[in-house]
Order: sequence, then structure tokens, then C-alpha cells
Amino acid sequence: MIRRLVDSTRWRFIACVVVSNLLSGLVSAFVWLPLASRFLESDKTLGPWIPMLLSILLAIPISSFISRVSAKPIQNMVEATKSISRGDYSVRVEETGSGDIAELLRSFNRMTAELGSTEMMRNDFINIFSHEFKTPIVSIRGFARRLRRGGLTREQQAEYLDFIVEESERLSKLASNVLLISRYENQKLVAEQTDYDLDEQIRTSVLRLESQWAPRGLIFELDLPRLPYRNNSEMMEHVWTNLISNAVKFSRDGGAIFISGTQENGRIFVTIRDEGVGIRPQDLGHIFDKFYQGDSSRMAVGNGLGLALVHRIVELSGGSITAESTLGKGSTFRLELPVHPAD
Repeated sequence: MIRRLVDSTRWRFIACVVVSNLLSGLVSAFVWLPLASRFLESDKTLGPWIPMLLSILLAIPISSFISRVSAKPIQNMVEATKSISRGDYSVRVEETGSGDIAELLRSFNRMTAELGSTEMMRNDFINIFSHEFKTPIVSIRGFARRLRRGGLTREQQAEYLDFIVEESERLSKLASNVLLISRYENQKLVAEQTDYDLDEQIRTSVLRLESQWAPRGLIFELDLPRLPYRNNSEMMEHVWTNLISNAVKFSRDGGAIFISGTQENGRIFVTIRDEGVGIRPQDLGHIFDKFYQGDSSRMAVGNGLGLALVHRIVELSGGSITAESTLGKGSTFRLELPVHPAD
């Protein structure tokens, strides 16, 4: 409490007035009055003004010093605000003390950091998102123009229409993933948590993707005991859909995908392994980055947002995800999740 009063701007100015008057009174009582009684006994006109003059001379430098010290953080913040208005979000002010000014400085720095982060994310979003949208739009436009010119066989028309449908679906998925990842990046807590069996959710996700893996002769081998879990089930569905879909995409026809799970000490461990093409070592450290797609063979089948979305959801749920891969032999994703994520 005393510390807060010392650091409070209001109390600094009050202290300034009190100290100035006390010093003036002490100087008048112990310095001026003895001198006046000795040297100015006959000068009754000048005598009363001397203490007032001394008080003013003492109060001015003391008040100026305390005011300057108190106002310096505000002046620094004003200069920093000018820099921000020019678009420089890296500026910070020095945080000192623990009073109201210090709290204002800390809040100012937090606000500046948030503004900088938002501006960076906005620029990245505009640059990357516009690039990712441009490619399918250009393809759709090109195929549509070719169809409009005519002179194509039925087979060519059907092929071009298939391309347009595929690119349209890619655009739709890209937009959905961008909205999802934006939603979860700005979310700090997991809402609408319910109790359910995680193993059943994984099995359901496999069945929902049957149209993708059944025609290619892929086999799923599941080793999933009952895994009671509490979380937002809709949010976790995105995790399994993206991971299983990726395993299917990069598996060779007729290959196998293995999914296993265990529960130990309040934690759930899930492993998803495929026998597909694998991931290059130089790409492995970036697979959870937004819009990162690695080599061109992987770029043709995704938009680089699925694993970034998975990583954010797992992180938001208080868990972790790691990946291992051997080029030409397949990839393994391991998830660790708390049975009861924090509310």
C-alpha cells in the first residue's frame, strides 16, 4: 500500500507541496529568523517578505525536479505514440516502478505489441491468402474461357468441367480453413466442452472419409481401447479429419494406415502412421506452419492450412503434437492430450 502511494503521480505532487512547505518553514525558523533578528532589527518592511521569497526559491526547483521526473514517462509515451502513428509498432517505453504510471506504461507496451502482431498477421494474411486464392481462380477462368470458345470434344468438356469443380472445391476448403484457423488463433479457452469417447470419434472420422480411401484399396488397422475424453467435440473433429485425410492422400494405393491410442496418468496418446511417400527432412520442421506445403508433389493436394489448424487446436487443448517421417517409407504423427483440458 505504501509502495503504491509512493509511486502514485497524485501523491508525488502532494509530497512535492508538503516537502516544499516544510523546508521553507524549517529554513525560515532556523535560518532566516535568527539572521533577521541580528541584522534587520530596524528594517520592518523587508523582514516579512524574506521568508516568502525563500519559500518560493526552494519550492520552484523542488517542484520542477519532481514534476520533471513524474512527467518523463508520459513524455516518452507521447513520443512512442508519434512513432506508432507513423506505422512503427516496434517502439516500446521503459517500464519502471509499480504505481499507476508504471501500470499505464505496461498497458501501453502490451497494446503496442498486440497492434504489431495484428499488423504483421494482416500483412501475411493478405500476401499469402491472395496468392493462394489467385492460383485456383486463374485456373477456373482459363478453363471457363476455353469452354466458352467451344470446339471441344465431349471428353475435353467433361475434363475441363472436372477441373473447374476441383478448383472450386479447393477454394471452398481454403476459405473454410482460413476462417477456422483465424477463429482458433484468436481463441484462448475451449468452450462448450462435453464428455465423450475419443476412440469412437476417431473411428467415425475414418468412416466419413471412406470415399477417399476405399477406392484406392487402403487398409486401416485400429488399436483403440475406450478413451473417455472431455473437450469440444466439434473442434477435435477437425484434428482427426485433417490427420487421417493427409495419411490417405500421401499413402500408396493398397497401403495401410495404423491408428493406436492409450491412456496413462490422465493423458491420452494417439499415434497415426502411414506407409506413404514421407516428408523431406528440410520440410519436416515447417509442416505446422501456415500455408507451408513443401515440395511440389504435396502442393498439388492441399493448401498448407490443415496441419497448422491441427497444431493450433491441439495447443489450445493443452496438448502437443510431433511428427516423424522417412522419405519413401511414411510418416508418423503422435498426439498427447490431457483427458480434461482446462476450461
